[in-house]
Amino acid sequence: MGLVALAGLAACLPGAATAVGPTGQASPQATAVEVAHSGPVQVAQLLDEAAPIPTTEQLAALAQAALTEDKVGPAVGVSVRDVLTGAELFNNGTGAHTPASTMKILTAASAIDHLGPSAALATTVVSVKTGQGQAAVTLVAGGDVLLAPDAGNPLAVNGRAGLGDLARAAAVALRGQGVTEVTVALDDTLFTGPNLWPDWAWSPTTEWGSPIYPIAIYSGRAGENFDEHTYLADPAIAAAQQFALKLAEAGADTSLNLPQLTVTGEVARAAAPAAAREIARVQSAPLRELVSWQLQMSDNVLSEALGRVAAVAAGQEGSFAGCAAAISQTVESLGLDATGLNLVDCSGLSHDSVVPAGLLTAMLTVAAGDQWATIQRGLPVAGLEGTMSARLVDYPAGGNVRAKTGSLTGVNGLAGVVQTTSGRQLAFAVLIDQSQAIWYETVRGALDEFAGGLAGL
Repeated sequence: MGLVALAGLAACLPGAATAVGPTGQASPQATAVEVAHSGPVQVAQLLDEAAPIPTTEQLAALAQAALTEDKVGPAVGVSVRDVLTGAELFNNGTGAHTPASTMKILTAASAIDHLGPSAALATTVVSVKTGQGQAAVTLVAGGDVLLAPDAGNPLAVNGRAGLGDLARAAAVALRGQGVTEVTVALDDTLFTGPNLWPDWAWSPTTEWGSPIYPIAIYSGRAGENFDEHTYLADPAIAAAQQFALKLAEAGADTSLNLPQLTVTGEVARAAAPAAAREIARVQSAPLRELVSWQLQMSDNVLSEALGRVAAVAAGQEGSFAGCAAAISQTVESLGLDATGLNLVDCSGLSHDSVVPAGLLTAMLTVAAGDQWATIQRGLPVAGLEGTMSARLVDYPAGGNVRAKTGSLTGVNGLAGVVQTTSGRQLAFAVLIDQSQAIWYETVRGALDEFAGGLAGL
C-alpha cells in the first residue's frame, strides 16, 4: 500500500488552519497528503454463514426476466457474487462494458489502497522572502477540490477546509515575520497532462463538472449547492484568486498588533520555489468521508481528483494514465481478474473505459471487510440517499439495496450489495451500454427490477 509522508509538519484539526512558524520545513513539492491508517472493521464477520445461497438457475431466470433485450438493448453484462465466500454465482459471460459512474467503485478502492481511509488532503501555503519586507507566497494545491471559499466547516465534507481560514493563518505568519508586501502564485503541478478527456464533451455549463485540477472550491461549481450545474472553466485559478482576496483582507486587519500586509500583482501559475517554507495549511475531510461523498453524490470532479492523488501516492503521474495505472495496481494486488479491463479516466465519464461486471462484484466483495468497508458503507441506500434516493421506492427492498448508479448516453449501470430475504448478502453489477436514450426510464426500471428481485430471493 502506497504511503505519502510529510515528516516534521504539524497536524491540525479537520477544517482548521494551522500556521507554521518562520522556521517551518521546506516542502514546496510535497504532495500534501497525510496518511494515518485506522484499525480494521470486519463487516464480513456480521454475515450469516448458514443463510441459503441462491442458485445459478434462480439468478439466470431473474436476469432473463428483468433484463430483456426490448428493455435494455442487446449489450448487457451481469455478475452476482456471494459476499461472504466471494464465489461468483452467476455471470452471463459478455465480457467488459462501459461502466459509466459505477467505475467510481474502482477509483474509491484505489484511493483507499494507496492512501488509507484516514488520509487527509492538505492545501498549503509556502513563502520565500524576496526583499526587505517582501515575500513571494505560493498556494500549493494538494488535491482538495471541495474547499470552502472562506471559513471551513468541521462537520461538512464539502467545504471542510476553507481558503479564508488558510489565508488568515498565512497572514498571521507573514505579518509576524515583518512581511508587508507579497505576491501570490498557484502551484498546481501535482496533476499533469490534459485536464479533460476528448469524449467528455465539456462546456462551461455542462452538468458533469469542471476541468480537473488539484484544487477547487466546491468541485469547481459556481455555488455550494450540489444541484448547481454551472461550473468554472478554470476552478484552480478561481480558488487561488479567492485565497489572494482573503489574504489581502486578513493583511488589512487592524485588530492585530502586527504590520499590515498588502497583496500586489495578479495571481499566476508557478511552481513553488525550492527555498520556500510552509507557513500555513488546511486539511480536507478524511478519505473515508471523501470516498463516501463521491459515491453518494457521484461527484465526477472529486473522483478524478482522488484517482490522481492515489496515482501520485502509488508512484504514478497525477494524470489520466496514472490514475488508470494505480487502479490496475490495486486490482492486481488484490488478485482480482482484470481480463478485459481498459480504463482511460477515473470517474467513468468516458465511453472509452470498459470494465467487466465480474470485476465490480469482486471489488464489492472485497469491500466487506478491513479498511475496504468504507466503499460498501459509502454506497447510497436505495430510496433514501444520494443518487439512489428515488430508486426502488416501490420495492420492499428499497432500504435494503446499496448501489452505485451509472448513466451516459446509451449507457446505464447499477452495482452494489443487497441482502436476500433468506439473509444472504449478494454483490451484483449490471452494465448496459447499447441502450437508446428514449428507453432511459425503461432501462432504469429493468435495473431496479433485477436488484429488487435479488432482494426477494
